Amino acid sequence: MLALNARREPSQVWSSARVNCRQWHREKGDRVTIKIEEITCKSALTGSGDHYRLNPYGGCEHACVYCYATYLTRWRGQSGPWGSWVQVKTNIPHVLERELTRRRGIEVFLSTACDVYQPVEERYRLTRQCLSVLALAAQRDEGPAVFLLTKSDRVLRDLDVLEAFPEGKLKVGFSITTHRDETATILEPGAPPPSRRIAAVAALAAVGVPAGLFVSPVLPYVTERDLPALLDRAEKADCQFVDFDMLNYLDRHVGARLREAYQHLGRHAQERLEQARDTSRYEPAVRRMIARVMQGRHFGDST
Repeated sequence: MLALNARREPSQVWSSARVNCRQWHREKGDRVTIKIEEITCKSALTGSGDHYRLNPYGGCEHACVYCYATYLTRWRGQSGPWGSWVQVKTNIPHVLERELTRRRGIEVFLSTACDVYQPVEERYRLTRQCLSVLALAAQRDEGPAVFLLTKSDRVLRDLDVLEAFPEGKLKVGFSITTHRDETATILEPGAPPPSRRIAAVAALAAVGVPAGLFVSPVLPYVTERDLPALLDRAEKADCQFVDFDMLNYLDRHVGARLREAYQHLGRHAQERLEQARDTSRYEPAVRRMIARVMQGRHFGDST
């Protein structure tokens, strides 16, 4: 079972280049202004040993209320709320290409500080360029293995690049908390709806690209209520794996935004969210629930 924890990116140096703003309508129709800052980076991969992370962007337009990466707002000198700004590392494909010549047999995870297929990718195509570099490197002896995690079906636009990876060198995961599109608009206002993510799993599976779901985070009440129906849809989509990650930092920087969103989900949801603060009781109960619901289901390489 894969588990992600928040990690501060160590001393990745950048310099500012240009700042501009644009307006767009989020998935549920709200008009928002996004500050786009173009920067250059001196390093592309962060990590050590055999495990590295790659973030073509800093910040994320999806504005998920539970995102642990909201700490980046202060760390990167941003004054706007999470979801209102994005830093674009314009030179990252070239830096990545250079760094891969010095590293062999590594695993690369996209990504920890952004969604690599957030709307700004439509303009800059940095994720596509980075994946092209990784696909070429993966064809060499001891080339990198890549795990790509996103909430967006925009990944399907790069199907030609995904199919260029050698067998066993790429997995695509879709982060999801519920199958209900209407609930997701409250929790993930800038992200494509879950129905499109599940459909993207099916589309990738149909052409032989290993794809699955990463239930992250397991949200109190919401995921607990919806997990059986979500897994039913995953099975129909020929999902190759399902992994889980518990909700982190509820009593830190995540809590206030999540509690505000839960006000729109009803009294029972709010009560369960408060119960989740007692992790010593909550987490074992949720893990038992997951094991029970997963029993008898088969998703390829799920553990």
